[in-house]
Amino acid sequence: MPDRRIHPRATMLASLAITFVLVGCGISSQSQAPGTTPAPTGLGGASQPPAASTGPAASTSVASTPASSGGGPLNTANPSLIPSISAGPSTPQPTIAGDVSWANWPVYIDTANGTYPTIDQFTSETGIHVAYHEDINDNSEFFGKIQPDLQAGRPTGYDVITPSDWMVAKLIRFGYLQPLDKTLLPNWTANAQDVLKNPWYDPGNVYSVPWQAGIVGIAYNPKLTGRDITSFDDLLDPAFAGRSGLFSEMIDTMSLTLLSDGVKPEDATMDDVVAAQQKLLTAAQAGQFRAFYGNDYYDALASGDLAVTMAWSGDISQMQLYDNPDIKFVIPSTGGMLFVDNMVMPNFAQHPADAYKLMDYWYTPEAAVPLTEYIGYFSPVKGVQDAILADAQAATNDGKTIKAERLTRVANDSFPTPEELANVYNYKQLTEDEERQWNELFNQVVNG
Repeated sequence: MPDRRIHPRATMLASLAITFVLVGCGISSQSQAPGTTPAPTGLGGASQPPAASTGPAASTSVASTPASSGGGPLNTANPSLIPSISAGPSTPQPTIAGDVSWANWPVYIDTANGTYPTIDQFTSETGIHVAYHEDINDNSEFFGKIQPDLQAGRPTGYDVITPSDWMVAKLIRFGYLQPLDKTLLPNWTANAQDVLKNPWYDPGNVYSVPWQAGIVGIAYNPKLTGRDITSFDDLLDPAFAGRSGLFSEMIDTMSLTLLSDGVKPEDATMDDVVAAQQKLLTAAQAGQFRAFYGNDYYDALASGDLAVTMAWSGDISQMQLYDNPDIKFVIPSTGGMLFVDNMVMPNFAQHPADAYKLMDYWYTPEAAVPLTEYIGYFSPVKGVQDAILADAQAATNDGKTIKAERLTRVANDSFPTPEELANVYNYKQLTEDEERQWNELFNQVVNG
């Protein structure tokens, strides 16, 4: 969720115009027997993981790639929804190697003059070089990229990846993630907000720790729509034919459509899904949608090619500040979706000890506060709001009025109101067969 792109406007400092909440990994000492779920253990063993057959080069610079995401709000999960599986073979690494490879969504971290200040600070403190790759354009697309290696028992080339919540549940189901050793995450233990723990997609945070979160809703340009937009059905209004956009990520688009029909996605039956698909298909065949977008919807909306589109909240707060102040974001009257992006460690990670250091680093105020001040998404770290307000006051005292106003806005808008929380919903935890059926139906919509 997040503005997740390194984009030509690389100097942006983000704030959040809509509030939202947000809410892994481990190194086992030996391979697990098939069909078992290992308990997290400490660092140990001396065997080395196999050499990577694929994966990114170790570089901190990456190509610009639009991105998308999906997810869902935090709730106490029903553990029976996630079957018992093997967490995969171990990747023992008793010592710090000095390198870690991380796949994230684009523009989902602070930047300055082509560098990443918080990553640079991590390297300065730990001596660990971070190969940072903005390689996640779409959850399903990225899954397709890493699955062949994971299925074959090979490293992916990444030590940490940042999928959305529903994809975390899928990776757990396939047994592709290392369990989390919480003794190696002391900052998470001390500083993670309680509301972020025990999420529906990973009960007990066994495999994941949250990175950031946001709301899936609607953005529009009132100069082009000529009226306020309040509902998902406004996206289907023939008045906006050819100027309306949907997401290419099936779970987001189908979930908002189900909500528009009065169906909570987590409770949806196959009949509900077919009805939602027919609603979208009729509009698509009539030429309603300009395209189905990943994060590339941002440029189309900012430039005026789109009048109204599905959107991620943090993107629009950045757009209002830096690209198009006319754009507005709204949670549909029938409800929005709350996504949570998470840090997890895939099986066969080659630098797991370094990965733990990296994941735990983001749960320090020194990293979390500047990150939130830049990207405008809600941090999973306690005390961030108060720290940002203190920075805003310091800016006021120094006569830096514009900075003070921006920081105050970030601090006030990055936290949920009860009314907003009451209008966001959980994603449905799909079985493999359900996911296949939903995708088949949605692909018919995309292909018209």
